[in-house]
Amino acid sequence: MKSRMTPRRLSRFGWVMTQLVRVGKIFILLLLILWFGLWILAEGFLDRTENWAQGKVANVAADMGLRIKNVDVEGRHYLPVESLKEIIAVHPGDPLLAVDLDHVKNELQKNPWVKDVSIRRALPDRIVINLIERQPLAIWLDAPGTPGVIDEDGVVLAQTGFEQFGPLLAVSGPDSEKQAANLMALLSAQPDVAVRIQKAVYISGRRWDLVMDGGTIVKLPEEDAGLSLARLSRAQEETKILDQGHKSVDLRQADRIILENKPGDIRDLLLKDAPPV
Repeated sequence: MKSRMTPRRLSRFGWVMTQLVRVGKIFILLLLILWFGLWILAEGFLDRTENWAQGKVANVAADMGLRIKNVDVEGRHYLPVESLKEIIAVHPGDPLLAVDLDHVKNELQKNPWVKDVSIRRALPDRIVINLIERQPLAIWLDAPGTPGVIDEDGVVLAQTGFEQFGPLLAVSGPDSEKQAANLMALLSAQPDVAVRIQKAVYISGRRWDLVMDGGTIVKLPEEDAGLSLARLSRAQEETKILDQGHKSVDLRQADRIILENKPGDIRDLLLKDAPPV
């Protein structure tokens, strides 16, 4: 006689299957947790084993003569020697293979003077470090804390000992540290003007005011600042415009130079129909 699944039996069967599925999910979850824990323990064990093995190999190699005798550093000019020694943290006689080159490289790259670096072992007894340093460009007067020497990317390199970097242009104003490289590139074409600038102020995130050695303020335009500097250089050559005690020399108009000596005393050096400077 064949048995049939009555509604009551079907209900009980469904309940049992539901419980089995629930227990199965819990069991799988517990297995995953156990596997993950064992994996973490195994990773730690493997790391410790690897470190132990590397240490043994380094010591054996050191006994065979692979010990540090010299650390050769190429490209260092501004990075302080003491900072370099502290970062490298190796001494003559240390096992050559025990030095973690990646760690040393990462630590060197944290120093603001280091733009890029490569490091390698030179068997049997040297470590060779090649540095590419950032170059001092200007003094950023608005640097956090105190004025700081910056490079072309606006990275603060030092905030003391400015004299060791030679004469540097001082810049100020919002975003002046980011725009200083562009200004310096323009000024490199007009050295007779550049040498007389005491400070450059970035105005409204758009243009520069140049404070000259005689106190005159040269107002550069937002566009074609290089052309305006060329006009200024020519005007200085022909009329000694920067030696006349003007309060300001306004170069923001392409067809003229506006001179201001005091409020109300304003005149054009170049008229509209004058030939371009």
